[in-house]
Amino acid sequence: MESKFDDTKLLSYTDLDLINHITSLPSLPNFSNIVPLSPKYLAKGYAKDELEDAVSAMQVASQLGIRVPHVRRIVQVDDVFYCIMDRISGTALDIAWPELGWISSLRLAFQLRRVVQRLRSAVSVTSGSLATGKCTSYFLEDSFGLPPRATLYQVNAFLNFWANFTTLRQETKKTPAEHATCPRPVFSYSHPFVFTHHDLAPRNIILDPEGQLWIIDWDCAGFYPEFYEYAGMYNFIPSAWTKFALLRWNLLAWIAGGFYDKELQWLETIRSRFTRFRPGRRFNMKAGGYAAVANRTDSDS
Repeated sequence: MESKFDDTKLLSYTDLDLINHITSLPSLPNFSNIVPLSPKYLAKGYAKDELEDAVSAMQVASQLGIRVPHVRRIVQVDDVFYCIMDRISGTALDIAWPELGWISSLRLAFQLRRVVQRLRSAVSVTSGSLATGKCTSYFLEDSFGLPPRATLYQVNAFLNFWANFTTLRQETKKTPAEHATCPRPVFSYSHPFVFTHHDLAPRNIILDPEGQLWIIDWDCAGFYPEFYEYAGMYNFIPSAWTKFALLRWNLLAWIAGGFYDKELQWLETIRSRFTRFRPGRRFNMKAGGYAAVANRTDSDS
């Protein structure tokens, strides 16, 4: 069935009409949950809790004065919820960035800095996404994760555990007393968590024809330590970028997100360790250790 989606009828289409359009159109290459409906609109599929988190994040960001896609309709197809939203006119920075000069790069860096400052004006004493509180950060994803709305202590404990992790064998040898305290704390973050997009990769920043930046893909957004935003700017950097483009991006990240190179290096180390040794916290959890709080039990993993 060929779809003839009419932008002017978006609000008058029945849910069934929209579902027929969504299911008859091809998804984006490499993004099976995103279906372009027209040059103005697209549909993005979510699980129910993921939808609540993403929509809440976009709503709060918009209230803070940040340019984000507007959600127009939501329809359900089986257990998938499709969010129909604006397609932003412009070019993603993963494509536009290599062609920019220093002056344009600096202008965009300070524009993005204002975006990040507005995000950070929203704070929370607990971490996680806005609606469900889930800690879906890719820096907190070992086999067990953290519970919804994890506290400062719990986030610090998770990071410190993996910063100090060496081998599974070493963990099995620890006594209950050794599991009870962190030998060499690296993270002692004490400020409130800040609203964080968490994936300000070049592909998620759109430069419109008027030179304004729009931020898309709020799926990872939530309240996290301030340095998480800076770390997220180094995801999915195009391999084809020149050294000149990379140097300018480094400058943008420092200006917009603050200088957190030390924290970035630690987060990359931590992510590497729990990717390789995902159940590494099991023995600390069984001993009721300092990093024992988790979202999933040992039997769930």
